[in-house]
Amino acid sequence: MQVENKNNCTGCGACCNICAIGAITMQGDRYGFYKPVIDKDKCINCGLCEKVCPLGKYKSNNYKEPKAYAFMNSDEIRAKSSSGGAFSAFADYILKHNGVIYGVVWDDDIKAVHYRATVIEEIDKMHGSKYVLSDTNNSFKHTKNDLDNRKLVLFTGTPCQIAGLKSYLQKEYDNLLTIDLICHGAQSPLFFERYKQDFLKDKKDEKILNINFRSKKAPWGTGYFTTTTTTKRIYHTEKDYYTSLMDLTINASCLSCQFTGIPRIADITIGDFWGVDEYDITLNDKKGTSIVLINSNKAKSIFGSIKNNYKVTEVPFEVTTIRNPNILRPTKKHNKRDLFLEDIKNTTSFKSCVKKYLKVPLHITLYRLLPQFAKNFIKYKILKMEK
Repeated sequence: MQVENKNNCTGCGACCNICAIGAITMQGDRYGFYKPVIDKDKCINCGLCEKVCPLGKYKSNNYKEPKAYAFMNSDEIRAKSSSGGAFSAFADYILKHNGVIYGVVWDDDIKAVHYRATVIEEIDKMHGSKYVLSDTNNSFKHTKNDLDNRKLVLFTGTPCQIAGLKSYLQKEYDNLLTIDLICHGAQSPLFFERYKQDFLKDKKDEKILNINFRSKKAPWGTGYFTTTTTTKRIYHTEKDYYTSLMDLTINASCLSCQFTGIPRIADITIGDFWGVDEYDITLNDKKGTSIVLINSNKAKSIFGSIKNNYKVTEVPFEVTTIRNPNILRPTKKHNKRDLFLEDIKNTTSFKSCVKKYLKVPLHITLYRLLPQFAKNFIKYKILKMEK
């Protein structure tokens, strides 16, 4: 079969989950991105893997004009969350209806994996952004089993993972609610592994217990980064080099993503509402504000039943895209991406390699020098759209 040879493969894992004889495994390529590898001795050429691959086939029937909202959960929930705590609101609803939630957590090796949760304590592990490609492992199989047993299921992931799940299922389920993220692109697991090794090299007998890429130790949007180790030490870093270099580590398939844009793939889309204070200053208290896009009738019904429990403000859809262009289009390829990934793969001096690429882009430098000009420009675009 051809699934293992597709250059634009996202690594969603649909093909691996559908293979009943275990002929397909998801393995890291030269940069660590998960790709299907077929055991030719086991493969019976049934064609199921090709059938469920969403590339070039999956189309969304969701709203062409989604409703958009600024969303703020309680201070307690937002302190745990990367932005406004929107995920927690939907997770609470699912748990109150004896449902099951699939989301991404760190495993014992600080690898991003999809995890099945049934109690609120397990949801805490799903809080916070994981800026690396996650392994869906067998989550599609388990999701189908829960759905067939009439469990209410919430599945959260990147747009390509949601497309993979829906293509794998091969039919619509009224008891499935999906959330996709405003996705900038999936980062290289190889770069992440090299980063962790570099972090621990001068920390004898320590192991990483948790990484929080978007800690609320500092106000929302400041890029604070905390790492907790087995000695219970917490290392704080502002503007860590890992997040500064993310444009250089994006999966090649993300650069021509088939699953971004409108209509959205999932019932609900969530992400940071960057620039919300330029629309309405009262919607940014520095504790985090989420964008929530309601993309389907199912989402509209559930959101209507919970939104009065939170601070929710409807906003024009166009406003959400000004500082979140990935709602509409993929990230553009950085001209040094390929060079950087090859250097990281081959270098023996990780830190010196990283420093070579840590130049601040011109547009960011200008934004820092002229913050008021940038803000006024954003206001101008919003006002122009509202007319």
